[in-house]
Amino acid sequence: MKLEIGPPMNTKRALLGLLLAVLSVGSMARGDDDPLAKARELLLGGEYLSAEGAYTPLANKKDPVAVLGLARALCAQGERDDAVKVLTAAAEEHAPLQAELARLAFERGDYPEAKARCEAAIKLDRNQLPAIWVRAELDRTAGRLDEAGRGYRDLIRYYNANDVEDAESLRWIGLGAAQYARWNRSSGQFSFLVNDLYPDALKLEPKYWPAHYEAALLFLEKYNKPDAEDELEAALKLNSNAAEVHVAVAVLAVEQRDFEKAEESIEKAIELNPQLLAAWLGKADLAWANFQVQQTLRLLEEKALPLNPVSEETLGRVAACYALLDGRPHAPANPRLARLVEGVTSRNPRAGTFYFTLAAMLEERHRHAEAKPFLLKAIEIMPQLVGPRSHLGLLQMRAGNEPEARKSLDEAFEVDPFNVRVHNTRRVLEVLDAMETRQTEHFTIRYAAEYDELLTRYAARRLEEIYPKRCEQFGYRPPGKPLLEVFNRAEGVAGQEWFSARMTGLPYLGAVAASTGYLVAMSSPNDPGSPQRFNWARVLEHELVHVITLQQTDFNIPHWYTEGLAVWCEGGPRPQNWNELLLKRVPAGELFDLQTLNFGFTRAQSSDEWQLAYCQAELYVEYILAQFGSGRLRKLLAAYGDGLTTVEAIPRALGVSEPTFERGYREHLRKLVAGMTGLKHPSGASFDDLLEAHRQQPEDPDAAAELAYAYLQRDADKEALELAEKVLKEHPRHQLATYVLARLRLKEDKTNEAVALLEGCLDPDVPQPNVLNLLAGLKLKAEQYEDAARLYALGQRLDSVNLQWTKALARVYLEADNQQKLAEVLERLAQADPDDLTSRNKLAQMALKGREYALAADWANQALEIDVLDADPHRMLGEALVGLRRYAEAVEELEIAVELDPKSAQQLYTLADACILAKEPAKARGALKSLLQLEPDFPGVQLMLENLEETEKP
Repeated sequence: MKLEIGPPMNTKRALLGLLLAVLSVGSMARGDDDPLAKARELLLGGEYLSAEGAYTPLANKKDPVAVLGLARALCAQGERDDAVKVLTAAAEEHAPLQAELARLAFERGDYPEAKARCEAAIKLDRNQLPAIWVRAELDRTAGRLDEAGRGYRDLIRYYNANDVEDAESLRWIGLGAAQYARWNRSSGQFSFLVNDLYPDALKLEPKYWPAHYEAALLFLEKYNKPDAEDELEAALKLNSNAAEVHVAVAVLAVEQRDFEKAEESIEKAIELNPQLLAAWLGKADLAWANFQVQQTLRLLEEKALPLNPVSEETLGRVAACYALLDGRPHAPANPRLARLVEGVTSRNPRAGTFYFTLAAMLEERHRHAEAKPFLLKAIEIMPQLVGPRSHLGLLQMRAGNEPEARKSLDEAFEVDPFNVRVHNTRRVLEVLDAMETRQTEHFTIRYAAEYDELLTRYAARRLEEIYPKRCEQFGYRPPGKPLLEVFNRAEGVAGQEWFSARMTGLPYLGAVAASTGYLVAMSSPNDPGSPQRFNWARVLEHELVHVITLQQTDFNIPHWYTEGLAVWCEGGPRPQNWNELLLKRVPAGELFDLQTLNFGFTRAQSSDEWQLAYCQAELYVEYILAQFGSGRLRKLLAAYGDGLTTVEAIPRALGVSEPTFERGYREHLRKLVAGMTGLKHPSGASFDDLLEAHRQQPEDPDAAAELAYAYLQRDADKEALELAEKVLKEHPRHQLATYVLARLRLKEDKTNEAVALLEGCLDPDVPQPNVLNLLAGLKLKAEQYEDAARLYALGQRLDSVNLQWTKALARVYLEADNQQKLAEVLERLAQADPDDLTSRNKLAQMALKGREYALAADWANQALEIDVLDADPHRMLGEALVGLRRYAEAVEELEIAVELDPKSAQQLYTLADACILAKEPAKARGALKSLLQLEPDFPGVQLMLENLEETEKP
């Protein structure tokens, strides 16, 4: 048969490929004169156009190896139709070419053609391994699972009966062995594949990058990210143009929440091979992760389905889009989804992959209730699948149904012991088994009794205070008891890692608490390895809002709204870093909108973006309250509960279109920022930019002064002095230039001159912040407290979002022993920082000293919400309760204080006194006896004991 190579290919591309091949071959070692070997080296190295050129003349000579190589070079460039024509022209007598045609037909969903080509290949060569693989896959996609299993087993038997001496054959055997191992629970086979078979393939052909790629896919399947990453890097080192590898890199990047890298890798894959189905599925998955359901569906229908209209991986994704777009509670049955399911199951009555893909997509959108039946269906009709069981177990864990989760995870582990998430979650269950359980009216709390008994007591009390209020506020009460799980150190592993594994199956979640909508898990603040204390009460309230709003809306609430409500419910002023972000981002227009805000939580590119997302979400809530009233918060929740999107929900709940709402919100932010500060700080421009600005406008005093300030920061004193004096010659009271000069005077120990310069230039109406801060600091150093306080207070008034002025005022009032003013400043600092334990303890102490017992109790309680194991706030709370004549409660707190610090004689004495007031003489005697053992000469103890004995006489 004559091989017609010309018509299918672009002539210019073929000529270019031939030229590149000649150049490439010319650069190789002269001793290697095997043209097929040279062409394959180009192919494996990703030089596809050159490989095409090298294979073409050999293919025209009817060499089947060259035809196969040429077809693969074409496919790698997205020229699948040309590859089919090339193969078809030469396939009749050659089993490998028939097998390749079968593979390509299967990949494009033409199963009858794939079957015919498989039969032709196996008729020519009963050991044609790729044909055996495709035949097994055809059986799988038709629901003939027993036949498929025998096909996978045939590949293993061939390996066991023959000396396999080429890398490609080992790849087909590896694919069959992996599938057989999954279906028959032969977990040890995976270790053999990654440690023996694929390394053997690389020994046979060191540049055979698919061996690294297949090993990487197995590691990805098991959530073994480090090893997957190593294998992918090795594959790309051999072939940087392997589109399949770039797709796998994108999958790994998504797992690591690096969406920018994922997008880059997917775009690279599509550029290399626009007909690679996996690349378009990856692009659709990124749109899904971006909450763009319509965009996901468009990509699937326009790009993925034309490549293979019967792919269960593609159709499962389409079904998930239908479920979200058409599956609202108030809508009739989903006809598109029903028709799609009918079409899939008519082709394959055991379409487990379809149901599993659909369920996994719904899981990602937190549609747990909707995902579960599809997981169960996948397990029922195709029990061979590994993934559904592990996903079901993890889904049950997120729902707080741990008994069912244990059963599912044990089954998943038996099937697949190398799955990292399953392994970690089963260990979490072991840790939970060792925990104590406390039941309250509304909550079930699990905790490590050894460390967190006290924390749990206070957390239970706080949750019972919060829960009814928030349920009433949002108009919804979850039907079941929410579950709280507090993780501390166990088995030598930090509580933070156990908490992370509880939520994700992996040990590195960057938060201290999280909610699934059914439960709240938290890393214990009492963990000795915890990096810092945090306000556990505030954290619990935040996560509790998620439990309410997620269930209230059937998980349809967008991320920005549930986070905005949660932050708003925390109360307190905005953190300083949020205000700083607003001051920078609002004027620059660098803000999220409702279409992009969710990305700030799920795919933030920096900590600033993550913080800005929380800030803007809370400000959307504030704007709704200010513009539309508090009742609209519940109306918006109701709209999401009815399954509406944000574009639909805002008009219904707020009465305006989304664009109108967005414009009003931006104006709200502009007004907010305009009132934040009356001070003009240095621009913070780079040194090079300041140099250029001064060069462009040498007479501009502000530009020159900023450059002088930059020189000062670089210790270039001569240049700083020259520029500052030049500015001051024309503008004698220029504040920033004077500041530079004053700093230089201080370097010369001329403090009085520096003070005089600063006092002479300071404009009290529009002070320059550097001048104001330096002058106030010099006044404080000179113990001129009144002047220092006046200056710092001016900064606080004009620059209210900057806590540096308030912190400085605290130093002034502390040194000046001005207790009243100090209390006012500390209160502002405490409100601004919910994790500030020091200020709260100090405020409680000061309130006690002033006999403001209710205030002291409030501050002491706030301190306990940060560190429940600190004896001091327990003691101060007890003393405050005594002052409020709540003696029984006082005794409880003072007993805890003594338990935490049993060596404090004063605490024992205070406890005894409280017990007497509470009419608990036995406890009083016990405290006094303990005190005498600790400090026998403690004044007043004997007298108290004698009085107790006297009062108890009949």
